[in-house]
Amino acid sequence: MADPVTAPARPSRTVLVLRRLDRAAHQRWFLPAVGVFPLSDYALPVLPNQVLLTALAVLHPRRWWALTVTFVTAAGLGALLVAATVHATGPWLLDAIGGGPDALTGVTSQIRRHGLWALAALSLLPWPPRTAVLACALAGIPPWAIAAVVMAVRPLPVAAMAFTAANAPHLLRRLPRIDRLLTAVEADRTPPATTYDMTTPANSSTPRV
Repeated sequence: MADPVTAPARPSRTVLVLRRLDRAAHQRWFLPAVGVFPLSDYALPVLPNQVLLTALAVLHPRRWWALTVTFVTAAGLGALLVAATVHATGPWLLDAIGGGPDALTGVTSQIRRHGLWALAALSLLPWPPRTAVLACALAGIPPWAIAAVVMAVRPLPVAAMAFTAANAPHLLRRLPRIDRLLTAVEADRTPPATTYDMTTPANSSTPRV
């Protein structure tokens, strides 16, 4: 009795998104589409931004600077929109996207003690300062000031990650998760091998369908 054929595992959401973006890398809407992810990360985080950034920089090393500008601009705009929304609607929005004001107590205390310096320090981390932006908005800091700090500081970690990914991809491939994602996307790039009919004349290169 023949063994049942095992269906291939369905690619993860991250792999599917990366494949779609990789195929569209030369389209005009590529960078705006990439910017959707850091823009929406404050309210609806879909993918880890640092993973998306580094994977795309490895796949398209010549565009690492364009990716950096896109991620920083989208992060600043997202911070502005979320902070303005919290100012306009009140703490109820935090119940939906941040777990409520109580979940931000630790960060809020740091913001009230150190002000925007705390936001600047947290913006140096690899991941977006989602909690810090919400805490700043809850503390009453103007949205434009929050966005300005994010825009001023985020270029440092974002550019460092993108530059490293573009120029030293072997370092990132030491991380199993990144290596699996890149391998899956690169496999999708490889065209299927063409077989030739061995019964055709030697000087014929007609592919076998």
